[in-house]
Amino acid sequence: MQAITRVFQETLHFIMALLRPTARSIGDNKGLAALSIVLAFGLWIFVTDSENPTRTRVLPVDIPVQPVNVPDDVAVAGDISPVRIRVTVADDVFDSLTPADFEATVDLENYPVGSPEVEVAVRPLTGRGGLRVEEVIPDTVTVDLAQLTSKSVPVVIDIVGQPSPGYTMSAPEVEAETVLVTGPQEEVDKVTQATATIDVGSRTEPIDQAIRLSPRDSRDFLVQRVSLDPSITDVSIDIEQSKFARSVAVNVVTEGTVADGHNVVSISVSPPTVTVRGDESFINGVFSIDTQPVDIEGADKDVVRAVSLDLPTGAEVTGGVRVVNVTINIEPATGAFNFTVPLSAANLGANLSVSGGLPSVQVRLVGSLVNLADVNAADISATVDLNGLGPGTHTVNISVAAVPGVTNQSTTPAEISVVLEQN
Repeated sequence: MQAITRVFQETLHFIMALLRPTARSIGDNKGLAALSIVLAFGLWIFVTDSENPTRTRVLPVDIPVQPVNVPDDVAVAGDISPVRIRVTVADDVFDSLTPADFEATVDLENYPVGSPEVEVAVRPLTGRGGLRVEEVIPDTVTVDLAQLTSKSVPVVIDIVGQPSPGYTMSAPEVEAETVLVTGPQEEVDKVTQATATIDVGSRTEPIDQAIRLSPRDSRDFLVQRVSLDPSITDVSIDIEQSKFARSVAVNVVTEGTVADGHNVVSISVSPPTVTVRGDESFINGVFSIDTQPVDIEGADKDVVRAVSLDLPTGAEVTGGVRVVNVTINIEPATGAFNFTVPLSAANLGANLSVSGGLPSVQVRLVGSLVNLADVNAADISATVDLNGLGPGTHTVNISVAAVPGVTNQSTTPAEISVVLEQN
């Protein structure tokens, strides 16, 4: 390319050198001036074509054919076959050509119903690379023309999904309950409805929008080559809250009584609260939800149960909770009993005696009522230890032996004065 350009520049300089001596006579010799320009332009074309030659060949892509001037009472009943074309264009443009660079049409004006052979006209939509269409292959195509017909079909709205929990929706209302489908008789006969799909999934607000309809057959397949009038219609769907929610405590209900001498000391439930949903009046008045009754009749140990909730009609629990785990802690009842217990002497020295004898004392025992009921005064031993004591008056502590299952809370008195005498 550089060599060709250099030749062109040298040739142009040579021509200009020839013309300079005669520049004053150019006005009198216009033909020579014109010839110089033509020679220079021809040389430019030669150089350009040598670098990027123009060729004629078939473009290896299909060009779609569109019908124009279709009579009002006629419809194109089938697809029109595409064509290929032979083009003349510069080499560097050829590979970049696409169907979008051309317009191929068949003029159907004044053609009757039938399958006529119609000439295809193709024109380039770009001038890149000196593009020209040399030949259309084939130059005619068969066009199936059918009598145009119409009929009314119902509008059907296909609802997908469900509104958010606690919301209800009405049936869809459409502005146009029927539409006119127009096209070839064979295709129109297939159409049974005009449909559109609306997704109401998780919606909480009413729907009021325009939707585009599509012609469908009895199997819900799309029917081609027909038109709908109107093709767009308004649809409205009321969506409103029907159930309200609130978090409330779970209340454990029991029936029966525990075993004698036992008490219920605590009740726990998991989960302790649940979210209930129902109509507005129910939600405004509910603060807790009961369980089904838990039977504790005669129980003397902990009761653990999985229990269903006692839900009113029309109410429900969110999150899938239907059963709660209940633990009822049962322990023996506690109390305190007072016993009058005779006092006895232990380790009294030889030849000694207690003057006036020993009194009785009050012993207070605490524990479970069950264990306390099994204790009597004879089971309690209260003593004073006189070991090593001689004659005289002594103050000694009273000792009470432990009783299994209960605790000695107090002894009254806790000490006494003992007078010992020599026998």
